[in-house]
Amino acid sequence: MLRWVFLDIGDVLMNDDPAMALLYLELHRAMCSSGYRVSFPELLEEREELIRRHGPEHWQMLGRKYLGEQGHWRLMLRCAGRMRADYMASHAVMPGMADAVRLLSERYEIGVVANQLRESGDALDGVGMGRHIKVRAISEAIGHRKPSPEIYLWALERAGCDPGEAVMVGDRLDNDIAPARRLGIWTILCRVPHDRRGYEAKDETERLYFASQRRASISRLDPSGPDQTPDETAASAEELLLAIERIAHRAAAASGEAEGRR
Repeated sequence: MLRWVFLDIGDVLMNDDPAMALLYLELHRAMCSSGYRVSFPELLEEREELIRRHGPEHWQMLGRKYLGEQGHWRLMLRCAGRMRADYMASHAVMPGMADAVRLLSERYEIGVVANQLRESGDALDGVGMGRHIKVRAISEAIGHRKPSPEIYLWALERAGCDPGEAVMVGDRLDNDIAPARRLGIWTILCRVPHDRRGYEAKDETERLYFASQRRASISRLDPSGPDQTPDETAASAEELLLAIERIAHRAAAASGEAEGRR
């Protein structure tokens, strides 16, 4: 039977779009300070081409290309510092997710498995979701990162549940779906379209970045094989609740079949 629901934070519980717009703005500023004459739209065009050719890690690849390893590291620290100071300045709760977590907590135990700053946990507390979350596998806090199986094993151990008693809800095939499936955890790919995330661009930088996302985004990459094929999909909080109930029925059936074979 299904006992635990594990959720990603970025782009499942919290909208990461403003944070990514900030990262690209800071990258462009650092490039200009280093003497590069590349416009912000040109940088975004390069971003889109990298996603089409290589998939994830586009920001990191561009940072190392233009700033070098040390320059990229300093940029990461500077951006992280801004988010630590005010996490919610560059994030927003995804539409309907606070209510979904509350409803799910009435039937299941809730955890998060996320590559995030430890301040993301404080942000969840601040918006009221934290009181429902029993296990927090947040990469910076525990020292494991997705897609390593260790972060999932850490969460399962703290939860005291078998893989078949848990479902992982994430927006990325490589970090969420594939590693969870390999461990026997049920999976739901939750991808809310960019124009349904309830966030309006605050300035021209965000407007340009969001337009770039609509042209190319890792959240629209297709599975590369069976290990990246989720058990269910959802495109909203409402669809997620229904998908979890379908998983619960399938998990119960699988548990019954296993008992019958004993």
